[in-house]
Amino acid sequence: MKAQEIMNRDVVSVRPDTTVAEVARLLSQHRIGGLPVVDDENRVIGIVCESDLFLKEKGLPFSAVKIPTLFKRWVDPERLAEIYEGARHHTAADVMTTDVVCVDVDDTVGHAALLMAQRNIKRIPVLREGRLAGIITRTDIIRLLARDEK
Repeated sequence: MKAQEIMNRDVVSVRPDTTVAEVARLLSQHRIGGLPVVDDENRVIGIVCESDLFLKEKGLPFSAVKIPTLFKRWVDPERLAEIYEGARHHTAADVMTTDVVCVDVDDTVGHAALLMAQRNIKRIPVLREGRLAGIITRTDIIRLLARDEK
C-alpha cells in the first residue's frame, strides 16, 4: 500500500513567518499535534509540534543537571505565563524543527511506519515532486487495523 492511499490531503501548514500565537491557535482549532512549515513553493522546511511549544528538560553541558527550556532557551518555570505572553510574537521559524523526516507519495506505508518508529515521530509529511501533498499520522496507520477485511 502506498503512502498516498492513507495520507490526509487536507494538510494544515504554516509559513516560517507565522506567529507562535497563530501556530498555537491552528493546533488547537484543528485538534492536531503538528504543522508542516512550508516555503513559497510548498516545500517542507520545518515542522512545529506541540512539544516545540511546551517545556522540555535539557541537560547542562558536562553535567547531570537538567533545567527547563522553552523555545530553545533556558527558562524559569515560575515565569511560564510571562514567557508565553512574550513568545506570542515569535515565529514558526524560531521554534520549528528543521530536520524533517518526509516520505514520497509512492513510498510504502510500511516504509513510513518504520521511519516513524525509528525516529519516534507521530506524523510524517508526504511529498509529491518535493512539495507537500499530504501527511500521515500514527492514527492513520493504526486505522489500517480497523479496516474491514476484503
